[in-house]
Amino acid sequence: MSTVLYRKYRAQDFDELVGQEHITKILKNAVKSDQLSHAYLFVGSRGTGKTSTARILAKAVNCLKPKKDGNPCNKCEVCQAITNGNYMDLIEIDAASNRGIDQIRELKERIEFAPSKGRFKVYIIDEVHMMTKEAFNALLKTLEEPPAHIMFILATTDVHKLPPTILSRCQRYDFRLGTKEEITGMLEEIISKEKMKIEGEGLDIIVRNARGSYRDALSLLDVIVNSQLKSENAKKITLGEVKAVLGIPEVYMINDLLTALIEQDAQKALSCIEELEQKGTNLVQFTSFTLEILREILVAKISGEDVGEYTFATDLQLRDIMVLVKEFLNVERELKSTTNQILILQLLIPTFVTEGIVKKDTTAKVKGSKGVKENNTIVESKSESVEVVNADVIELDIEEIEKNWKEVANGVKPLNTHLYAFLGASHPIKISKNILSIEVPFKFYKDQIESPASRELIGKVIFDVFGTHCKIDCTVNDGVKPKLQSTPDVVLRNVPVIKTKKEKMQRKEKSSSVDIEAIFAGM
Repeated sequence: MSTVLYRKYRAQDFDELVGQEHITKILKNAVKSDQLSHAYLFVGSRGTGKTSTARILAKAVNCLKPKKDGNPCNKCEVCQAITNGNYMDLIEIDAASNRGIDQIRELKERIEFAPSKGRFKVYIIDEVHMMTKEAFNALLKTLEEPPAHIMFILATTDVHKLPPTILSRCQRYDFRLGTKEEITGMLEEIISKEKMKIEGEGLDIIVRNARGSYRDALSLLDVIVNSQLKSENAKKITLGEVKAVLGIPEVYMINDLLTALIEQDAQKALSCIEELEQKGTNLVQFTSFTLEILREILVAKISGEDVGEYTFATDLQLRDIMVLVKEFLNVERELKSTTNQILILQLLIPTFVTEGIVKKDTTAKVKGSKGVKENNTIVESKSESVEVVNADVIELDIEEIEKNWKEVANGVKPLNTHLYAFLGASHPIKISKNILSIEVPFKFYKDQIESPASRELIGKVIFDVFGTHCKIDCTVNDGVKPKLQSTPDVVLRNVPVIKTKKEKMQRKEKSSSVDIEAIFAGM
């Protein structure tokens, strides 16, 4: 039985680990100088080398003939036993299935025994975040006062689930995802060793689907290699074979569906989705590939580059692409939790066709705007609405903003009543390059309106009302004076002093006929 590639080519010393030099350098120095911790925490996405590093560290600290640079020799009895998986003093625990307090109590009973061969008895606890609260509490005591011959290496993909008490007692190392170049280089080296050939685009697809995971990249390659065993030329892998094995859709299928959604062509969109179903396309892969294409388009738009073969995106604006990305991210999330996957894709049709989220010609309607910018030219409009063609920014008119400012405030009201009150007391004064200046009576109003949350909320309402984005800039009207508060002290301070008995009586008689509210009103 042949060994799968990720096991066959598993790193056996620190130097063979790809992309984690920031970690291996420190660990090698720690081994070399004998500055070892009793507890390590390896954090990172799956397939980035956490378990491999843990095993190499276990080798290095127990190696009978360690190298001067801190690497294990990989030749001594201990190294060979760890490589073969039969070293008694290396105990690997899967916390996903051994997560309870009973397992940790059993572990605590065993750690008192000294290692049989090397210096340390090493416990590797994988997916440690899966342990129960009681198990963590039991483990904590051991981490606080470990025997000198014990080393713990905890590994996790979800470090935020670990208690702070555990985190504080471990040396933490964060493993990063592999870059495109690193994973490509690793695969090319292994393909060469296996005496195989693969088309460049096929290799790119494997790297893209690995999403930074070295192990996933090797697993995908393994699947493709095994699918070639019965072919006439098993050592040559074509692009078509990679796509067929991994269920990668053709680019035209993505182009057609996105074009139909953008053009609000319900029938065409439905036909595209039916084609996916008829061909048995992996819808998770289809959605993932679609998101990758949208990412490429987004980067091209931001960089000012051509969108290449994705012609449907030529006239799209950044906000349109962001809408597409958001909707397909929702699809990707929902596909994982349903058995009726085709329905999730079909629900995109009414979302785009009914609501018209994206329009390819970037047409917008603006109420009463005097002009818009088209290729840096202002186009005058004689009607109450104007069509904007290929305009990145709609230039608004201050008079129109003033006319509809109440509508903006009313749009905010159901979302934030306090903010509605602040806007109600403000009024627009000018707009320049889509920076809208509004005047408010007090600095407190300015602070509230210009908070990040308020800016975002107001911006959305302004976009709904005027069809474009504006940045809010508040100016405080210093001429507005706050009302003097009417307190008993204030009232008494303004009452004239009465010196004689007669004056007191006259004053008393006069005051009885005076409305007290009038006194306050005059303050």
